[in-house]
Amino acid sequence: MNTTVLRKLERNFEGYVGTVILFAYTLLIGYTIFQRQTFGDPPSYTLSVTLYLFTWMTWLAAGWAIRHDSHFRFTLLRESLSRRANYVLRYLDLVSWIFFAAIVTWYIIEVLQRRRETGREILGTPIPLWTAYLAVAVGMMIIIVRALQKAILVHRRYKNGEDITPTSKVDI
Repeated sequence: MNTTVLRKLERNFEGYVGTVILFAYTLLIGYTIFQRQTFGDPPSYTLSVTLYLFTWMTWLAAGWAIRHDSHFRFTLLRESLSRRANYVLRYLDLVSWIFFAAIVTWYIIEVLQRRRETGREILGTPIPLWTAYLAVAVGMMIIIVRALQKAILVHRRYKNGEDITPTSKVDI
Protein backbone atom coordinates (compact mmCIF):
# COMPACT_ATOMS: atom_id res chain seq x y z
CA MET A 1 0.00 0.00 0.00
CA ASN A 2 1.19 3.50 -0.82
CA THR A 3 2.66 5.40 2.16
CA THR A 4 0.64 8.50 1.21
CA VAL A 5 -2.57 6.47 1.47
CA LEU A 6 -1.47 4.99 4.81
CA ARG A 7 -0.55 8.42 6.14
CA LYS A 8 -3.93 9.81 5.09
CA LEU A 9 -5.67 6.82 6.67
CA GLU A 10 -3.74 7.34 9.91
CA ARG A 11 -4.51 11.07 10.06
CA ASN A 12 -8.22 10.60 9.42
CA PHE A 13 -9.00 7.07 10.64
CA GLU A 14 -11.63 8.20 13.14
CA GLY A 15 -13.20 10.46 10.53
CA TYR A 16 -13.54 7.63 8.02
CA VAL A 17 -15.04 5.24 10.54
CA GLY A 18 -17.25 8.03 11.88
CA THR A 19 -18.50 8.76 8.38
CA VAL A 20 -19.48 5.11 7.89
CA ILE A 21 -21.23 5.12 11.28
CA LEU A 22 -23.03 8.38 10.41
CA PHE A 23 -24.14 6.88 7.10
CA ALA A 24 -25.47 3.76 8.89
CA TYR A 25 -27.13 6.00 11.48
CA THR A 26 -28.82 8.05 8.75
CA LEU A 27 -30.01 4.95 6.90
CA LEU A 28 -31.42 3.48 10.09
CA ILE A 29 -33.28 6.69 10.94
CA GLY A 30 -34.63 6.83 7.37
CA TYR A 31 -35.74 3.20 7.61
CA THR A 32 -37.47 3.93 10.92
CA ILE A 33 -39.34 6.90 9.42
CA PHE A 34 -40.34 4.80 6.41
CA GLN A 35 -41.61 1.98 8.64
CA ARG A 36 -43.55 4.41 10.84
CA GLN A 37 -45.17 6.18 7.88
CA THR A 38 -45.86 3.03 5.87
CA PHE A 39 -46.81 0.49 8.53
CA GLY A 40 -47.36 2.69 11.57
CA ASP A 41 -44.96 0.62 13.64
CA PRO A 42 -41.21 1.24 13.61
CA PRO A 43 -38.87 -1.64 14.48
CA SER A 44 -38.11 -1.89 18.21
CA TYR A 45 -34.34 -2.06 17.78
CA THR A 46 -33.79 1.22 15.94
CA LEU A 47 -33.79 3.48 18.98
CA SER A 48 -31.17 1.41 20.80
CA VAL A 49 -28.98 0.83 17.76
CA THR A 50 -28.96 4.50 16.74
CA LEU A 51 -28.10 5.50 20.30
CA TYR A 52 -25.16 3.09 20.38
CA LEU A 53 -23.97 4.13 16.92
CA PHE A 54 -23.99 7.73 18.08
CA THR A 55 -22.03 6.69 21.18
CA TRP A 56 -19.36 5.06 18.99
CA MET A 57 -19.19 8.11 16.75
CA THR A 58 -18.81 10.45 19.72
CA TRP A 59 -15.93 8.55 21.33
CA LEU A 60 -14.12 8.21 18.01
CA ALA A 61 -14.52 11.95 17.45
CA ALA A 62 -12.77 12.66 20.75
CA GLY A 63 -9.57 11.01 19.51
CA TRP A 64 -9.86 12.78 16.17
CA ALA A 65 -10.23 16.13 17.96
CA ILE A 66 -7.00 15.61 19.87
CA ARG A 67 -5.12 14.52 16.75
CA HIS A 68 -6.24 17.64 14.88
CA ASP A 69 -6.08 20.13 17.77
CA SER A 70 -9.80 20.78 17.54
CA HIS A 71 -10.68 19.92 21.13
CA PHE A 72 -11.80 22.53 23.63
CA ARG A 73 -8.90 24.63 24.87
CA PHE A 74 -8.15 28.15 26.04
CA THR A 75 -6.15 30.00 23.40
CA LEU A 76 -6.50 33.68 24.22
CA LEU A 77 -4.08 33.66 27.17
CA ARG A 78 -1.75 31.15 25.53
CA GLU A 79 -1.04 33.45 22.60
CA SER A 80 0.73 35.90 24.93
CA LEU A 81 2.95 33.26 26.57
CA SER A 82 6.52 32.34 25.61
CA ARG A 83 7.38 29.36 23.43
CA ARG A 84 8.75 27.53 26.47
CA ALA A 85 5.58 28.16 28.53
CA ASN A 86 3.42 26.96 25.63
CA TYR A 87 5.58 23.88 25.28
CA VAL A 88 5.12 23.02 28.96
CA LEU A 89 1.38 23.73 28.83
CA ARG A 90 0.94 21.66 25.67
CA TYR A 91 2.57 18.72 27.44
CA LEU A 92 0.43 19.33 30.50
CA ASP A 93 -2.66 19.24 28.25
CA LEU A 94 -1.58 15.97 26.68
CA VAL A 95 -0.58 14.33 29.95
CA SER A 96 -3.97 15.33 31.36
CA TRP A 97 -5.73 13.67 28.40
CA ILE A 98 -3.67 10.51 28.86
CA PHE A 99 -4.31 10.45 32.61
CA PHE A 100 -8.06 11.00 32.14
CA ALA A 101 -8.30 8.35 29.42
CA ALA A 102 -6.29 5.84 31.46
CA ILE A 103 -8.59 6.26 34.47
CA VAL A 104 -11.73 5.87 32.36
CA THR A 105 -10.24 2.84 30.58
CA TRP A 106 -9.40 1.23 33.91
CA TYR A 107 -12.99 1.51 35.12
CA ILE A 108 -14.72 0.72 31.82
CA ILE A 109 -12.92 -2.65 31.65
CA GLU A 110 -14.83 -3.78 34.73
CA VAL A 111 -18.11 -2.57 33.22
CA LEU A 112 -17.31 -4.42 29.98
CA GLN A 113 -16.61 -7.65 31.87
CA ARG A 114 -19.94 -7.42 33.71
CA ARG A 115 -21.80 -6.73 30.47
CA ARG A 116 -20.14 -9.71 28.76
CA GLU A 117 -21.06 -11.99 31.67
CA THR A 118 -24.75 -11.06 31.44
CA GLY A 119 -24.90 -12.18 27.81
CA ARG A 120 -27.56 -9.57 27.06
CA GLU A 121 -28.13 -8.35 23.54
CA ILE A 122 -29.11 -4.96 22.14
CA LEU A 123 -32.90 -4.92 22.05
CA GLY A 124 -34.22 -6.67 18.95
CA THR A 125 -30.78 -7.66 17.60
CA PRO A 126 -28.29 -10.48 18.02
CA ILE A 127 -25.58 -7.87 18.80
CA PRO A 128 -24.12 -8.31 22.30
CA LEU A 129 -24.79 -5.31 24.54
CA TRP A 130 -21.16 -5.12 25.64
CA THR A 131 -20.19 -3.95 22.13
CA ALA A 132 -21.98 -0.67 22.83
CA TYR A 133 -19.90 -0.14 25.98
CA LEU A 134 -16.78 -1.10 24.08
CA ALA A 135 -17.05 2.31 22.36
CA VAL A 136 -15.83 4.00 25.53
CA ALA A 137 -12.80 1.73 25.89
CA VAL A 138 -11.87 2.04 22.22
CA GLY A 139 -12.38 5.80 22.34
CA MET A 140 -10.14 6.11 25.40
CA MET A 141 -7.42 4.00 23.82
CA ILE A 142 -7.56 6.17 20.70
CA ILE A 143 -7.32 9.28 22.90
CA ILE A 144 -4.19 7.87 24.53
CA VAL A 145 -2.60 7.00 21.18
CA ARG A 146 -3.51 10.38 19.65
CA ALA A 147 -2.22 12.29 22.70
CA LEU A 148 1.08 10.40 22.52
CA GLN A 149 1.32 11.12 18.80
CA LYS A 150 0.57 14.78 19.43
CA ALA A 151 3.26 14.92 22.15
CA ILE A 152 5.82 13.66 19.63
CA LEU A 153 4.66 16.17 17.00
CA VAL A 154 4.73 19.07 19.49
CA HIS A 155 8.21 18.08 20.64
CA ARG A 156 9.51 17.92 17.04
CA ARG A 157 7.98 21.28 16.17
CA TYR A 158 9.39 22.87 19.32
CA LYS A 159 12.89 21.51 18.63
CA ASN A 160 12.68 22.83 15.05
CA GLY A 161 11.84 26.30 16.35
CA GLU A 162 8.29 26.23 14.98
CA ASP A 163 5.41 27.98 16.69
CA ILE A 164 3.49 25.55 18.92
CA THR A 165 1.06 28.09 20.36
CA PRO A 166 -2.43 26.62 20.14
CA THR A 167 -4.83 28.68 18.08
CA SER A 168 -8.57 28.62 17.61
CA LYS A 169 -7.97 27.33 14.07
CA VAL A 170 -8.75 23.65 13.45
CA ASP A 171 -5.87 21.81 11.75
CA ILE A 172 -7.20 19.13 9.40
